Amino acid sequence: MIRTAFLLALASPAGAFELAFPADCSLGESCYIQQYVDHDPGPGAQDFSCGGLSYQGHDGTDIALPSVAAMAAGVNVLAAAAGSVKGARDGIADFAPKVPGKECGNGVLVDHGDGWETQYCHMKQGSVAVQVGQTVTAGAVLGQIGQSGMAEFPHLHLAVRQNGQNLDPFAPDTLTLCGASGDDLWQAP
Repeated sequence: MIRTAFLLALASPAGAFELAFPADCSLGESCYIQQYVDHDPGPGAQDFSCGGLSYQGHDGTDIALPSVAAMAAGVNVLAAAAGSVKGARDGIADFAPKVPGKECGNGVLVDHGDGWETQYCHMKQGSVAVQVGQTVTAGAVLGQIGQSGMAEFPHLHLAVRQNGQNLDPFAPDTLTLCGASGDDLWQAP
């Protein structure tokens, strides 16, 4: 967790696409990163730092809550950057059986321009607070962390894409190597 907090404190290069933390919680205290994007191109899994906090083919960053009680209390999902809502879905029950084609569960897709988009998955049923076409600012409330769709624990799955390609916000320059140096996409706190 200290590693994660340190990495979030690193600034992106000036003028680059930057992300604010997408959940209204204290990383390492009231929430934590459970899984990162998978950087192993083979059948195994490795996170960006060559650790094991990922699984085969995982394409996002999972920000988890410590309990279902924390989820019930409500933790807001925040837009990581300004943009326009391209997609929104609500109405899928938390803890429900998985529905093929709706693995994201309740979620929001935001278009940030220049080919950048972020997708927020597994939000709490009834919490999605935006509509398609709505403009959002960085930090705007999109909904709340839940456990809808293909989710085994309460968390937010954040996917970051540029021109349709998944990127890891901790290591956007490569998805096939772990331990590569370079800038991340996180704003300085």
